[in-house]
Amino acid sequence: MTKSLDDLLDDLGAYLTTPDNACWSLPREAYLDPDLHALEVREIFEKSWLCVGRDEYVPEPGDYYTIDVMGEPVIIVRGTDGRVRALNSVCRHRYMPVVQDRGNTKRFVCPYHAWVYGTDGRLVAAPHMEGSAAFDKKACSLPEYRLDNWMGFLFVNLDDDAEPLQPMMASMEKASVNYRIADQTEIFHYETTWNGNWKLSAENSMEYYHHIGLHADTVGVQMPAKGTYIPESPASDDTFTHERCRMGDAFLGGKAHAMNPVGDLSGMTQEELETGYMVYVFPAFTMAMRPGTNNWLSFRPDGVEKTKVLGGYLVWNEVLADNPDIADQRRDLIAKVNEEDALATTELAKVMRSRKAARGPLSHFEGTVAQFSKYLARTLAADRKPSQATAAE
Repeated sequence: MTKSLDDLLDDLGAYLTTPDNACWSLPREAYLDPDLHALEVREIFEKSWLCVGRDEYVPEPGDYYTIDVMGEPVIIVRGTDGRVRALNSVCRHRYMPVVQDRGNTKRFVCPYHAWVYGTDGRLVAAPHMEGSAAFDKKACSLPEYRLDNWMGFLFVNLDDDAEPLQPMMASMEKASVNYRIADQTEIFHYETTWNGNWKLSAENSMEYYHHIGLHADTVGVQMPAKGTYIPESPASDDTFTHERCRMGDAFLGGKAHAMNPVGDLSGMTQEELETGYMVYVFPAFTMAMRPGTNNWLSFRPDGVEKTKVLGGYLVWNEVLADNPDIADQRRDLIAKVNEEDALATTELAKVMRSRKAARGPLSHFEGTVAQFSKYLARTLAADRKPSQATAAE
């Protein structure tokens, strides 16, 4: 029997009172139901900070790129004043996008009627509008979205009243301080669409258990799933979840491997040197880190059964300086890992509608997935009075 939205919210509500090690996966309808998806868009993605790229994508004044953020056409641009902004790309005359793709410019010129905007969004010129009694040049700037920069990552929030970004990132920043994220440069870029619900992508990106299958011949060689454990959270603000995976014994003695720690390791703890570290910041930003490296992804739903994926692979600046060919050395491996991760969305989505498909119990290695379900519950179903059974059967 198909679950209603009320049924699904009851299922979510039950996670709030269920221990992580007693949780089951979400019901299949949670990845398919259009009403739940609409609620997620409204209550999560239209109110949250979403990673839209890196500051280094717009290094020079006038550099820009365009990106769709939950249906909003956004220009990320470094103004001639040096400030990075997120502008709406829709001309204030008759709706034509003033620019597409990426490039460098001193002004945006609408291709429809040649209205001209500065890189700060102000209308500079509007040909032949002097005869309009309705025209007010000052009222025709391109609207601006809230944008903030965290450690070189650019985040946009569609909600003008949302809480600031920095406090939300503080706990995760504390937990990952030794990884020196602000000192990293992107050497590999990743941008695509996966056919499947965004929660499938999210869940796969926050656990190492799948190394036993999807990554058995790639990163699972160095970090086998059996080494998974969940550290204590440094705070109780529920802004993120995290997990570690110990390197296999064969690699602890310095055996050569493409993912071995590199760079200045003097600030790293023994635990950090011997594990991979996965952090997932709710709702949709993840980083898989080793000392000196960082494979990051950001997810944005594109309807119920498509996910826009943006990401890249970062290394410490001194690593790139000492090894300028590192991108060529690691590109194939990272591309392969991302291709494997895509299967956790695309292949699952193909069978999700099977009438025999059913939820299953989570491994203790998947406590982060249980915490993700609890995040959904807090956000979407905090007022529910769950039954005894819904989160555990």
